[in-house]
Amino acid sequence: MDDIKDNHFTQSELEELTDLYNAMLTMEDSSEMHKFFVDLCSINELHSLLHRWQIVRRIEQGKSYEEIIKELSPKEAPESDTVKTEKKTTGRARGKARSSTKVSSTTISRVKKCLVNPEGGYRTALNRLEETSGENKEDKQ
Repeated sequence: MDDIKDNHFTQSELEELTDLYNAMLTMEDSSEMHKFFVDLCSINELHSLLHRWQIVRRIEQGKSYEEIIKELSPKEAPESDTVKTEKKTTGRARGKARSSTKVSSTTISRVKKCLVNPEGGYRTALNRLEETSGENKEDKQ
């Protein structure tokens, strides 16, 4: 916990964030992690997280902002595949999840700024995934 420094959170909030991070670390595989995140986040929040990770991967592939926006923008679905808006008893409409929203150049810029930080979380995750995939390749040989 002592290594987490962030001016956006109080000491108490940092302690509780550490507890949340430790809970995440108890998940044993991607299936358990998915169940945890579906409980923890709204669908729109999960889509936002996914979009950021998709941007990270595409920046690593050397893609331009325009290419990323084009690839991650919603495709026009045939009428039969579209999600119909449902009315709840409250009279409020349930709209589409964020997967139907376009990724903005502002989001891409923010992700890229974080990605170039060699001490940042995106870089750490990518390096670890690369190490893991390298180990898996060696095990198969």
